[in-house]
Amino acid sequence: MFEVTVPEEMLEKLRDMLDDEESCVRLREYKTGGGCHSKIVLGLGIDELDEDEDERVQVEDVPFIAEKDFLLKHGRKYTLSFSDKKEVVLTPAGE
Repeated sequence: MFEVTVPEEMLEKLRDMLDDEESCVRLREYKTGGGCHSKIVLGLGIDELDEDEDERVQVEDVPFIAEKDFLLKHGRKYTLSFSDKKEVVLTPAGE
């Protein structure tokens, strides 16, 4: 099992985004930029659980999922927060 620490304000927004019982909040990587200026950032998406590839954890009533390979690469503890610009920030919390 992995852990996600989420402020209540963000949980409320995530609840509004989940449109059905099958939807979960996915922890994922995004590639930004291009060429030698590209970088990987961590973020969120809305997706359905793949029972073979994903692990799932419930934070209050919000389901979070992550691919097993993602957890091996980035760790098993995460913190969600808002940036100064109110953007979502997903940070590995270390172990």
